[in-house]
Amino acid sequence: MTCSSRARALLLVALAAGARAFNVPPRAPRIQTRPPPLASAPPAAVAPPAAAVAAPARATMNGGVFTFNKVVIDAVYGLICVLYPVTGGPRDFARFYVLETVARVPYFAYLSVRHLKETFGKRAPGDNYRMRTHYAEADNELHHLLIMEALGGNENGLDRALAQTMAFVYYWYVVVIYSVSEQAAYHLSELIEDHAYSTYDKYLREHEAALRAAPVPPIAKKYYEDDNPFLFDLFCTVSDTAALSQTAEGDGGVELGSECPRQRPTLRSLYDVFVNVRDDEREHWKTLCNLVQFDNMEGAGGVVRSTQPSPHE
Repeated sequence: MTCSSRARALLLVALAAGARAFNVPPRAPRIQTRPPPLASAPPAAVAPPAAAVAAPARATMNGGVFTFNKVVIDAVYGLICVLYPVTGGPRDFARFYVLETVARVPYFAYLSVRHLKETFGKRAPGDNYRMRTHYAEADNELHHLLIMEALGGNENGLDRALAQTMAFVYYWYVVVIYSVSEQAAYHLSELIEDHAYSTYDKYLREHEAALRAAPVPPIAKKYYEDDNPFLFDLFCTVSDTAALSQTAEGDGGVELGSECPRQRPTLRSLYDVFVNVRDDEREHWKTLCNLVQFDNMEGAGGVVRSTQPSPHE
């Protein structure tokens, strides 16, 4: 074979190899290498539903602190009951005036201490929300007080002097306690709100006819029906849906049926006003129970119960 013949043969072989190289089968589809979306993650990687998450442990109160708080609040409440027995007459509003003057004081004390801590740079996540809620609670108690004043509860100078003196002393007492132990201070108010709810509930049952015959004070209509509901809704922190509550003075659970925030009420008589005042006290009580037991305002335990003392070791 001559050189030219070999060259032609090599050229033919190269052309044949090139033809085979370009004659490739169709490419398989490209496999997606991006991580799968979160929804398709295996069940083990998905957070369990809220119902499956174990409820946080419910804290109890130190037995000595619990007993001391209860003795103090029961003594003050007992003194008010002696000085202002419920008779169904106008003097009942003086009793409620005194109670509401004292009941709003703790929320001022909480805010004062928290503002002072903020001033010195001590801030924590959620502090602003808690301060707004305490302000809304104070605003709610203020309107209870304004309602009692509109009903003549503050007409007597001795009643005003007693209420204001008690409020002044109690304010500084709560400031000191709250600075040392927030749990102990919240427990004081939990006991007060429990007494307030029971007082209004009993008053409604025993004097329903007279209350239904009395008109609605303008300040009550303004607050419950006309005003912007932002602050009103803000202090309702614990949903009542399918929850049980048990007051310190009750023997069993009480089922509560309304969603929170509560619906704006329609006031037809003074009876409706007192129903809403009573229910407001229950809202405060629920929030305080959760603050004492879970350091949380939003029903962390699912069931609202009065705080219990720690068992003896």
